[in-house]
Amino acid sequence: MVFFVCEGCNETVKKNQVDKHASRCRSCHAVTCVDCSVTFYGNDYAEHITCVSEAEKYEKTLYKAKAVKLNPQYAWNAQIETATSKAETAPAIVRPYLQRLGELNNVPRNKKKFINFAKNSLRLYSDNVLEALWNYLDTYRVLPATKEAPQKAEPVVEAVVEPIVESEAADEETEKDKKKKAKKDKRKREAEEASAAAEVEVAASEEKEEKSEKKQKKSKKSKKESE
Repeated sequence: MVFFVCEGCNETVKKNQVDKHASRCRSCHAVTCVDCSVTFYGNDYAEHITCVSEAEKYEKTLYKAKAVKLNPQYAWNAQIETATSKAETAPAIVRPYLQRLGELNNVPRNKKKFINFAKNSLRLYSDNVLEALWNYLDTYRVLPATKEAPQKAEPVVEAVVEPIVESEAADEETEKDKKKKAKKDKRKREAEEASAAAEVEVAASEEKEEKSEKKQKKSKKSKKESE
């Protein structure tokens, strides 16, 4: 978990709490990483995933970095911190769960295990919301570096001249197909969000009714005891 110190008031905050702190601290113009002492301005802190080591920090030009394999769980935790710190860019149906998720440790990086974890820890049971939450986190996934394959000489292929009219017609059909698919995907996404929002609202209503019933029972019990 990465921590930052506010340059305005010197308060130490978690990475996913920086935006919240900045909204109430008027003198917060920058934050500094506790581990590597690097200062970040604006929203630059969100891209801070790894810190320099003590040796690199103090030896500077004498330091020779060793090739270190990135720990998958560490990368996943950093990914979650970045995603939760940018909650304003997330779909509306997942925003209420991001702050709580950022406070949890050992979040599984496997989709199936993550969904079970979210159901138990976040009390989130809507399949649509769970899928949207996973997809949002997945957009911040840190991909491992891969070695570039040696370039091979491309075979010389004779150009084939096709009629311009047929080519233009094919381009128009492709563009129409893309627009149809985009509209279809948009309608599907809107329907899923509406369904998820309705489920959240129903759950909130049931919880409210349950609290009301408990309150009434408690009131009746108190009256009986007073009689």
